[in-house]
Order: sequence, then C-alpha cells, then structure tokens
Amino acid sequence: MIVSTTLTGSNADIIRDALGSVVAQVDRCIVIDTGARDATLAVAREVAGDKLLVREFPWQDDFAAARNFALQAATEAGAKWAVTVDTDERLVFDPGVDLRQLLARTRASVLLVGQADGTYAKERIIRLPTGMRWNGLTHEALEGQRAGESEVCQGVHFRELGKDAAAMRSKFERDATVLAKHVQANPSVPRWHYYLGASLHDLLRYEEAIESYRACAALRGWEEEGAWACYRAADCYCALKRWREAIDMCAQGLAIRPATAELAWLAGYAAFNTRRYEDAIAWSNMAVVNGFYDGAGAGFARISFRNAHALYEGPYEVLRWTFDRLGNREAAKEAEREVAAAKKAREGR
Repeated sequence: MIVSTTLTGSNADIIRDALGSVVAQVDRCIVIDTGARDATLAVAREVAGDKLLVREFPWQDDFAAARNFALQAATEAGAKWAVTVDTDERLVFDPGVDLRQLLARTRASVLLVGQADGTYAKERIIRLPTGMRWNGLTHEALEGQRAGESEVCQGVHFRELGKDAAAMRSKFERDATVLAKHVQANPSVPRWHYYLGASLHDLLRYEEAIESYRACAALRGWEEEGAWACYRAADCYCALKRWREAIDMCAQGLAIRPATAELAWLAGYAAFNTRRYEDAIAWSNMAVVNGFYDGAGAGFARISFRNAHALYEGPYEVLRWTFDRLGNREAAKEAEREVAAAKKAREGR
C-alpha cells in the first residue's frame, strides 16, 4: 500500500491542490492535523473521499517531530511506502508515469523527488517500515540512511507555491531564530550553519550570512553542501561588491568540489567587475567545461544545489561582456550566439 502524508494547520486555501496532485497515485491520504481551525479537513475530505485518514498531532514548533509522527501513522496504517506532499507543494507526474509500477521496480529505500525547475531534490518517498528519522526543528534532515540506499526518482517532480513578500520575510525570520538555536546547540553540524546562512542571506543580512556559510564550509561535511556554502558566501560578497573576496571564496569552493560550474561562473563574473578580463575569460571557460549545455556537467548527477542559469547561458554572458569590453567584436558575437543557444537548451530541457 502507498500512502501520502501531509502536515497541515489552517490551510483550506491550498490543501485541495496538494492532495489533488497525488490522490490518484496512492491508496490512502494521511493528513496530520497540527491544529486546523478552518475548513481544511472538510476540503481534504472532498478531495480524498474514503482515502482520507486524519491523525491529530499538536504543533510543537518542530517539523521533524511532526514528520516522524507522519511516518509512524503511515506504518500503523500498513503502508509499504509513504509519499510526502506538503500543503504548499504539488507533485507533478510525467505523462504515463504510474507510481505503483515505479516503486515496484526500485530497490531503493528512499527516493529523492526533484523540484520541477531542476534546482534541488528532497527525500519525499520512503519505504516502510523504516528506522530512519527526521531531525531538525526546520530544514529537517532524514537521518539513518545507508550508502546506496537512496536514488533520484525519475518521472516525478514537485512544484512549490510562491508566497508574498511579507509571508516570506516572516518565514526567514522564524527560521533564522530557530536555526541560531540549532547552531548554538550543535556547533559541529555543517547543515545548521548552512541553513542559518541561507535564512540570513534571504533577509539580506550578508555579513552574518557569510560567517555562517564559511563555518559550514570549514567543517568539511558533505562536499556538495560545503562547495555550495562557498558559492552562497561568494554571492553575498558580490552583493556587497567585494569582488576579490568573492573570487577567493569561489576558489575555496572549487578546492572542495572542483567540477562545480556555478563557482567558476561566479568567479568569472566577479573578475569581470574588477576588470581582470583574462581571468574572467579563464573562469568562464572553466564554467562552460563543467556546465550542462556544452560541458561535462550533464554527465554526472547532482542531488541538489544548482543554478540553472550558471549551468547554461551564464558563462557565455560573461564571455560576451568581456570580449565586448576588449573590443573583440567577432568573439563577442559568437558568445552572444552561444547565450541564445544555451538558454534555449535550458528552457527546453
């Protein structure tokens, strides 16, 4: 049996489409009611009908605790697979994809479902019963996975709903407060430093964000996360127009994970802004070599942490600007053609 699990408070305005995106692919829809005070559960009943199973879990400001409760509820219901669908997400199935057939073929215990734009993937489908547990008040992580136990799910993606500026700022501030406590209690865990940096970054508190990103990279945890922490720190330096520090940060990230095209692209962009044009060309060519459009980047899978613009047309844009500044009109025109072709490839992927 396959079930979906959805955490919800008062979300009558968005739960319909969340459940609607998965109800045809599962046997039960388990809704974890954390304190709904509107018509949320009635809407859920309209969508899921007899498939709906509601379990109450008083909200504790702890997403991991709620997700662990959801896994327990799914296990108690006899499920062999639990599919997570948050109320602000929509699952998207490629034409002809049948989730039951897909799960019958895999040997994995965890399937990562990627965002529709290819930015990153999250653990969204879990085989039951499981000894794995979620950890973290927010930006929770699934712990207890063994090497080779997870794979990226093909044919299934998710989309996140956009939020207005006030709602997003409130979320970032809440997350920053919670994550600061996490960092204080667990200073040796790179993940909490990274996500604290991300929340501070979103709040435009660049100096503080840089400090958190650098702490994440220094702890030398998951290489992909450490390299991306360097990329995000470099992005903060760029926002502050501290170009040379941005380049140094990119170089540090490339030392952690050499094939990260985004780091080379951002270093090229920063070099262009310091008028170090030969460096800008060299960095941009490195980004092209490791990018997805005309490089080796398409040949290796990356679970998360992507900038599609940098993986496709971004390096060619820097080359176009640089050649134009150097007066090499022919090279600038060629780079401009590559920008258009790479952008078309990105949009059509």
